[in-house]
Amino acid sequence: MQRPYFIPALAALTLVLALPAVAPAAPVVKGPPTFHAREQEDFVDDDFCGTGESVSVHVEFRATVWEDDPGAFKELLIRKEWITHDGVTLVNQFAGRTVAVDVPEGVEVIETGLRARLKLSNGRVLIADHGLLHTLVFLDEEGEFVGLEILRDRGGHPIFASEGELWCQAATAAFGLPFPD
Repeated sequence: MQRPYFIPALAALTLVLALPAVAPAAPVVKGPPTFHAREQEDFVDDDFCGTGESVSVHVEFRATVWEDDPGAFKELLIRKEWITHDGVTLVNQFAGRTVAVDVPEGVEVIETGLRARLKLSNGRVLIADHGLLHTLVFLDEEGEFVGLEILRDRGGHPIFASEGELWCQAATAAFGLPFPD
């Protein structure tokens, strides 16, 4: 028994299933960048992750930003933080692209790349968020945050899913600090 439509139907199904993964979900922000920034900052966090302990923080970042009048924003960011407590230094890194577009419900946001990677100064990774994260941020009439819906999650985002709690647990454990309950 021949199935002359099986192969074309299978090919069409494969194409339909692949399209959402390759089709852009938000408009592309084009043109020359609005501005570039390169900065560094040193400060003390007096209540690191709610522990009451102080840590020294050194931050360096480079950003290229595109802003579009109809409510579109794109940023390429490389950020590195050195966080030190009692002679122990942790390194937190971010390297990625963020595109945010105003929509009637609020803001549609697509982030790709390395959202966060916390590691010891010797290079051992403690925890990381990476991949693609596509969210819809709901805002009220005053522009205040109301809620968030994850539209796509490709990669691992344990820090985002825990609202930063897993990052703080890993960092406080590395410093030998008790994590507040």
